[in-house]
Amino acid sequence: MSDPIARVGGRLLLLDPQQRVLLIHERLESGGSHWLTPGGGLEDGEVPRDAAVREAFEETGIAVDLPASAEPVLTTRRLWSWQGTEYDQVDHFYLVRLPDTPEAAPRSLTEPERVTLLGHRWWRADELRATSEIVLPPDLGDVLTGLLDA
Repeated sequence: MSDPIARVGGRLLLLDPQQRVLLIHERLESGGSHWLTPGGGLEDGEVPRDAAVREAFEETGIAVDLPASAEPVLTTRRLWSWQGTEYDQVDHFYLVRLPDTPEAAPRSLTEPERVTLLGHRWWRADELRATSEIVLPPDLGDVLTGLLDA
């Protein structure tokens, strides 16, 4: 078995005026599903911030302007696999407060995203802490509460 492929990602914590975060519901290749923030891996020449903005627009249709000075509010590491390839991914999360609650309407999904996308939902921190659903990162409810209390 080969070593996992190192990968870096950028993700957005999109918050609406009701302090809810938008998550994407995805089917897992192994069965079941999970919820995660919009975002994905870097393309050539990108930094995590740029990947987060690009991927969020492709996956949700929500365009945001994230200043070059924006710093991640969270960095996580996760191991995952797709079609027999394992990845060791470090994700950088950026907080964006939206002026309204836009409807998610994907613009440009990759083939794996088209196959796995189940939907989108706005979640409150207490809902994230109480759910039995798989949420990535697993402590997102606590992270969100900490950001809202800051």
